[in-house]
Amino acid sequence: MRIKTIFYVFLVMVFTVMLIPGTALCELKALDDSELSGVYAEGFSDFQINDLGGGLSETVAWFNIQAYTYTEIDSLKLGYHDEYDYKDPNPSFGWDQDWEDVVFGTDINDPSTDFHAEGFYFSAKFENIDNAATRELKSVKFGFDNVQGDISAVFNNFSGTIDDSTDNTPEYNGHALNLGAATITVDNGKFDFSLNIDDYDKGYWVTFDNATVTP
Repeated sequence: MRIKTIFYVFLVMVFTVMLIPGTALCELKALDDSELSGVYAEGFSDFQINDLGGGLSETVAWFNIQAYTYTEIDSLKLGYHDEYDYKDPNPSFGWDQDWEDVVFGTDINDPSTDFHAEGFYFSAKFENIDNAATRELKSVKFGFDNVQGDISAVFNNFSGTIDDSTDNTPEYNGHALNLGAATITVDNGKFDFSLNIDDYDKGYWVTFDNATVTP
């Protein structure tokens, strides 16, 4: 599979855009012993290795991070290749994700409508994780446990799922779906990007739950 977009560069870019405010002021301040005694970092992060069965394992790094942002992106494209899915025996080259005029949030002049995300996580799925000779990376994923707000764009290609609840029965499910000019509104739901090496969702896949789509 030929992937033109470099996943890790995109990960750093998105993570930086989501978490760094446009302007910020800070200064260092010395703390005395009594103040230092009340400083702790319990619950900030968590790391797990989960056995998924069938020789598969998943490593998960989770961070207790919150972000509020209004962000504009002219164009977001991911995954240019010709190995789409089982539905097309003779696929042609194209993008998994092709979004234009992307906006996270609703109104730049109203902070209460910012896109809110919390609980950042990064995971990687491996086959034979305990054997360095045969270990194989199957997929990587990053996203947020809980997001609230709007993502508007012209979705020329959308590959992934959008579920209006958490019942695992998505209202949108497929590869290179043309949603047109639309807004995805997430109400305390999950939002993540993944890069999958094989199976039906090969390539870059986006997952939403507790989300609706309006034209």
